[in-house]
Amino acid sequence: MRAPSLPKHRRVRPVPLIADLFWYAAIFVVAWVIYAALHAGAAQLRVVQGVGNSTVALGVIGALFAGVLGWLFLAPRFSSPSAYELAVITAPICFLGYCGIWVLLGPVTVDRSITLTILRALYAINGQNLPNQRLRAAVPFDRIYEKRLRELTLSGVIEPGADDFRITPKGARALKLYFWLGRVLNVEMQ
Repeated sequence: MRAPSLPKHRRVRPVPLIADLFWYAAIFVVAWVIYAALHAGAAQLRVVQGVGNSTVALGVIGALFAGVLGWLFLAPRFSSPSAYELAVITAPICFLGYCGIWVLLGPVTVDRSITLTILRALYAINGQNLPNQRLRAAVPFDRIYEKRLRELTLSGVIEPGADDFRITPKGARALKLYFWLGRVLNVEMQ
């Protein structure tokens, strides 16, 4: 049985591998541009705040749109139907992996970093020295702690009681995974 071929109006002369890689990268970049525009726009409209499921949804939307645009418009640019199909499916998936790394290094760091909170407190005093006691007062660890408890509760890894918290089975599984990962990578948990 013959592999399906592109319609005659979509056939072009074969192009070198470098062109296939270029168009693959173009799909990836289009996904990034769509995601960045959606995220920035949603943040400015206050539809997205912080990091959560909406951030992930915007990444998925960017990937899907880029894949559909590639599917609709890039077939004649690839050297073969197989290269075309592979690119329009895997480039958006590759973008989702990149997007996950970006979210961890970008928005999550800004949203949750104690280091950035300390640096922001020091920056606010315009290069003056800040005694340790005043620095501790300037860094709202209580706010960070309360935020983290809210996030852990929402994700289902802890459950609040009247005056206490307990780890859920989901939380215990996650902790076991991180204990294992810490041993394998020789990283000590804080």
